[in-house]
Amino acid sequence: MRFSVDTTSAMPVYAQLVAQVKEAIAAGVLRPGESLPSLRELAGQLRVNPLTVARAYRALEAGGIIVTEHGRGSCVSPRAAAERAAFRREALEAAVNRLLAEAAQMGASPDEVWAVLAARMRASAEPAPAPGE
Repeated sequence: MRFSVDTTSAMPVYAQLVAQVKEAIAAGVLRPGESLPSLRELAGQLRVNPLTVARAYRALEAGGIIVTEHGRGSCVSPRAAAERAAFRREALEAAVNRLLAEAAQMGASPDEVWAVLAARMRASAEPAPAPGE
């Protein structure tokens, strides 16, 4: 799994990392027992302070999402599988909040937003056309 951060975001970097781990668990990309990069490795990859990654890992550990063993590193906890639906709901709510904030900036009405969302949902539920159609 590749992590990324937006240093211009209002959301702190450690919180972005926590959210990405939860979203990856929700999507099934990270599974219980799967290892996370070491603090130094991830800090180097993202070009952030290792203390920032440590803060994210501590928050994930405090929430029971990961477990850390000295000398072995951090991995997704078995409990995380049970939280998958909650993480998916959290990620969905965050996406909807971003959509609504952007729609408000554009001056879109709730009816406009709902109409576009309903149309996209219908379109994504339709079977894909066969090749050559």
